[in-house]
Amino acid sequence: MLPHLYPTPSARSGTIALSHADIERRICVRRPYFALTDMALEGRVFTARARAEAPPYSEVGPITAADLGRHAAIAGLSNVAAIHDDDDRRYYLAQHAECAYVVNEAPFGTLIDLRSEVIDRTKRVSRVRVVATAAAAPLASFELSYTILTSSAFGRLFRHRAMHTPSAPSPYGRLLETEFVRGEGYAEATLDALPASACVGHFDSYPALPVAVLMGQLSYLAGRLVSEDSAPFRVVRGSIDATDLAWAGERARFRVERDGLEDGLQRFACSVHADARQVGAMTLWLRLIGESDALA
Repeated sequence: MLPHLYPTPSARSGTIALSHADIERRICVRRPYFALTDMALEGRVFTARARAEAPPYSEVGPITAADLGRHAAIAGLSNVAAIHDDDDRRYYLAQHAECAYVVNEAPFGTLIDLRSEVIDRTKRVSRVRVVATAAAAPLASFELSYTILTSSAFGRLFRHRAMHTPSAPSPYGRLLETEFVRGEGYAEATLDALPASACVGHFDSYPALPVAVLMGQLSYLAGRLVSEDSAPFRVVRGSIDATDLAWAGERARFRVERDGLEDGLQRFACSVHADARQVGAMTLWLRLIGESDALA
């Protein structure tokens, strides 16, 4: 396991401390999108830390749900990559995620601890479970699945999408600049062409917008739809399916629709289209912050 890596002395206790170089040579994402720190592997369990980068806007908690999902997904794919028995680089395409969030009163920006464990792995697919805590208290749990492609297979499939990925400051601390429309029971935002600079660190030379960024746009839209005066809210659950990639240069359309109430939560049906293709869908459950929130 982990050939060619040079464990730190902590490995004597069964834990191998990992550097960015150790992981980056095996995975498809780079800094600044890959922003985990304090990474380690013990058996099949991968641990890491992360901090909020995306601003909270009206969402309450130590980190936004989408930003946390970004770090959790990278922790999961890093976990799968770390236990491979070779150093080959592979592409881990997120396919499905079930996300559950609990109330955590730690302030925004609190350091997040992530713990990932591989549930199942073959050459082509893998599932992981990731648990997040903040200030030593539960924050969220994720079950994530990935399709795994070798570098050569990815290149063959997407050679027509190859383009230069420019060096740019991290774009992950802000929303995409979109045109916004709000109607009865829905909100929609569009962007004529996804900029390659919005994909920095995500599939070098094949810039595609990360699923977590797509879902962050949808979460923000749902927050705007749920309250005209931008009242604070919490994300409680999310169920995500990614069916394709949204490539730089494509026209993006984000849409959320009210989908009723469930157990006191407001439910939203969300979708993302790139050009004419639907590339992702999400069901999102939100709770407005109010007097009842203390009982949540």
